[in-house]
Amino acid sequence: MLMAFTIPLLATPDEETPAAFPMRGRSRFLATQTPRPVTSQCSLKPGTCTAKGSPGPNCCNNRCVDMGTDKNNCGSCGKKCKITEICCKGHIVNPMTDNFNCGSCFNSCKVGSSCENGMCDYA
Repeated sequence: MLMAFTIPLLATPDEETPAAFPMRGRSRFLATQTPRPVTSQCSLKPGTCTAKGSPGPNCCNNRCVDMGTDKNNCGSCGKKCKITEICCKGHIVNPMTDNFNCGSCFNSCKVGSSCENGMCDYA
């Protein structure tokens, strides 16, 4: 008996479907994201990089970046870190061997120990 009622309901065309689902084919996750400010023309609009939601306060090659952490613009525009290096407050370091940035930025090894393979006193 229940099946008899559902078949006619499914068979009737619903003219309100496009209005009820205006985002058909788009993810709900993408629809809920707030738009980020346009950061591709920061050289023309100096305040763009300091706006809320900007990737960073510095403008390099017409893009907003954070020169303190950006591997492609570490400390200055175009200064790139190698694959084994990271950018710590604008300084390029090797976290596998640096005693003051062992494994990650600002992770210092104790006096008398050394950084090997990203760990202090690796044995």
